[in-house]
Amino acid sequence: MKYTVLVVDDEQEQRLALTERVDWESAGFEVVGEAENGVEALDVLETLEPDLILTDIKMPMISGLELAAKVREIRPATQMVILSGYDSFEYAQTAINYNIISYLLKPISPDEMSKELLKIRHRMDERLAGMISSAKTDSEQIRMLQTDKFLIPLLLGSNEEQPDEEQLLSKARELKIIGETADPVRFCVMVTKFKNADGISHTEKTHADFIDSVMSRYMHSVSLILYGRAVTLAVIKGEGELSNLLELPLLEIVQTAKRILNSTCTIGVSREFSALSSCSGAYFQAITARRYTSDGAGEVRFINDQERDAELEIDRAEKSVVRLEQLLKVGDEDSLEAFINELYESNTPENAGLLVMQIIATVYRVVSSASEKSGLSELFSSNPIFARMTSHSSERVMKNELIAFCRDAKTLISNSQKRDTEILCDKVVHIIDGNYWDESLSLTGVSNELAVSPNYLSALIKKHKKKNFITLLTERRMKAAYDMLLCTNMKVVEISEKCGYSDQHYFSYCFKKFYGESPNKIRTLNRSEA
Repeated sequence: MKYTVLVVDDEQEQRLALTERVDWESAGFEVVGEAENGVEALDVLETLEPDLILTDIKMPMISGLELAAKVREIRPATQMVILSGYDSFEYAQTAINYNIISYLLKPISPDEMSKELLKIRHRMDERLAGMISSAKTDSEQIRMLQTDKFLIPLLLGSNEEQPDEEQLLSKARELKIIGETADPVRFCVMVTKFKNADGISHTEKTHADFIDSVMSRYMHSVSLILYGRAVTLAVIKGEGELSNLLELPLLEIVQTAKRILNSTCTIGVSREFSALSSCSGAYFQAITARRYTSDGAGEVRFINDQERDAELEIDRAEKSVVRLEQLLKVGDEDSLEAFINELYESNTPENAGLLVMQIIATVYRVVSSASEKSGLSELFSSNPIFARMTSHSSERVMKNELIAFCRDAKTLISNSQKRDTEILCDKVVHIIDGNYWDESLSLTGVSNELAVSPNYLSALIKKHKKKNFITLLTERRMKAAYDMLLCTNMKVVEISEKCGYSDQHYFSYCFKKFYGESPNKIRTLNRSEA
């Protein structure tokens, strides 16, 4: 395959020399775009999705290193090559943190650049091979089998007795799932499904290895295949919100799977937990979270993005309750009806009353976790099921009432989820309106304030607002700047600072790009018209 490249340089002559005189094709690259500065590069990044960005380090407004830092936040799967006139260890050391695969000194001729590209290609191939290779030594394969044998009963909750936590931690250290130190760690479970270009599920052992390869650059993880899903136990050290810590690795998994594996993947993430004996509940949370991705609002979903209340207590013996919860949350109405019919067929008349109570209790728990209290009250007050219970109605009538009850509950949940996501996006706009002057305002900061993951919030904004967070923020800043230009006598540098820009040149560039004229020209034109 050819790797795609975006070339960024503020000097047109240098940019043309790179795009037209370097032998990209022989090295296995294809230039898909160019930009004259870092701002332009960020504008086209999500559209072009380049595998590699070649950028000068010294540019106006955003330097090459600043661009690399911003690219890593948006597209961690993209690698960077920095061209610099500085032979400085400090620059090279900083570069390591930003997916910079090569640091080249200028001046560099087209022939020299062509030779360097062959080395860069080799490094990118090695990185890719490390992601998708499943070759393991005999001892590694034995340890993996032992790890699977240890984790699968924990995930499925199939231990007959509650396991001793100290023994579990000791075994986890022995299998190198966690380190030898006694430092406290946190865990979470991720469930991932891959689909090929034809939309057919094809999650295999190589995908589990791929996930661990990406995760290894951020934290330790162990992945295995279970019932057609890649299940990952992530080990989290230190402080920080789970959704923030996982934002980049999950983005990189999704982006790399799409570009390199030609696959789409959806990921569900559980709440964090500190006891390995809690793996089973977390596994169920992750399965449910991944199913929420069927709404089209992004490939990654944390269970906390959907369920606001405390974790639901799941009785492992009540498999029917588990399935009913999933159908209420993410199933379709036909499957829901078929499931209730099946429950009735598989239960004896003596158990019918218990079955009804079980279904009602499950509906109550699920609706209360996904809807407002007013909706819950309306659901229970408007349905005649309670009257049926006390009037000795026939089994057929009761079953039909239960189906209607569950259908109403599902509709309520779906409407609540839709309303909640729209409200969430409106809250983002409200936060931007009140804080656009803050230069540090970011998607991560806003997502923390709203208690959802950055991945989920970003996908919601794109779905409902048809724009990304940066675009919404820039538009608000530009409109505020326009009003200040026309309605005040403030200098442009003062307006720049009040709109969240410490660099006046960067502000003026953004303003001209947005309105087609410079700030001073807009002010002059409007005053002359008045």
